[in-house]
Amino acid sequence: MEDRTTYRSYSTTRLIEVSKYEPNPELAVALGERLEDLDYELDERVAESKERAEDLQRELNKLDDQLYEAGVQIDQLELMLGQRDEEIGWLKAHIEKLEKGN
Repeated sequence: MEDRTTYRSYSTTRLIEVSKYEPNPELAVALGERLEDLDYELDERVAESKERAEDLQRELNKLDDQLYEAGVQIDQLELMLGQRDEEIGWLKAHIEKLEKGN
């Protein structure tokens, strides 16, 4: 039977294999420590992922705002183009009247 320090140096895969065939208190302590380390690491990853998700949501919200503003600008420009088309039509008709009158 190995001691706790030796078990700590094992890879996780090796620890699992040994635990199947040679369970003992020293191995249990080493496995518990490894699980605790992995749990801490996973908690950190989850926290980082949540923070990243929140950052991405804020960016998405900004993009949604920009998209809305662009849509408003497009609507305004389309209205302006429609008004210009009407004005051009009126001017063409006025020019035709003037040309017929001369």
